[in-house]
Amino acid sequence: MRVLIVGCGRLGSDIAELLVRGGHAVFGLRRSNRALPEGVVGLVGDVSLEESLFLPDSMDACVYAVAAGERSDAAYRAAYPAGAGNVIRALERSGSGAARFLFVSSTGVYGQTDGSLVNEASPTEPAGFTGQRMLEAERLVQASALPSCALRLSGIYGPSRRVLLERVGRGEATYPAEGDRWMNQIHQLDAARAVVHVLGMLKLPQALCVSDSRPAQRREVLMWLADRMGAPAPKASGAPADPAKRVDSGRLRATGFEFRFPTYVEGYESFVG
Repeated sequence: MRVLIVGCGRLGSDIAELLVRGGHAVFGLRRSNRALPEGVVGLVGDVSLEESLFLPDSMDACVYAVAAGERSDAAYRAAYPAGAGNVIRALERSGSGAARFLFVSSTGVYGQTDGSLVNEASPTEPAGFTGQRMLEAERLVQASALPSCALRLSGIYGPSRRVLLERVGRGEATYPAEGDRWMNQIHQLDAARAVVHVLGMLKLPQALCVSDSRPAQRREVLMWLADRMGAPAPKASGAPADPAKRVDSGRLRATGFEFRFPTYVEGYESFVG
């Protein structure tokens, strides 16, 4: 299979490495010519500038895993609906109009704040611009002629994503003084493995939630990490929090995907000393 990875940051590079190991021909598109994983053919282009996109022909699949340049509405609009549209047109021009298109989206497309369980059939009514632009891009991709799937990833953690660990280690991590907030997470390896798994499916679903098997409350996760790390116990702080949402990844598991790290416990134990 010839696969184009658009956006070779941490997730895109992890996906590319797995595909190369599986014997696939992998092309990685990014804005700079920085080094890519071994075996990946590098391409330079900016998804916000359609005229910069010159793609190889006969792609079998495209994984769109772009990160916005900054947290602003303009940057999200450029990276997601505008960027995805530019890449789809570039694929069509290059003779890859039948390529599978996996759009790496976010569970931020859900706007629920009452602790309810959400899945692919739940309403998508995001309140903020980040979720709104992701949802706009999902719909643009679905309206194209390419067979596609939106992969709604929850928060990624792992050996190269240690922000929460560092805050716990410094004694700076807190949980809400009243109420608690659900955390939906996925280990970085399982995130990449899930994308590769979906690429190999015979028929693509319209959307899939990619989150581990058990949402957990923030206080539980922080206390567990502090104990494991020998760090100061996190403290309650701040205003009461809404419970947010719990993400159900049952449909992904029903496709035959098995998590290497089904909960945060197995995931953090794999790299926390």
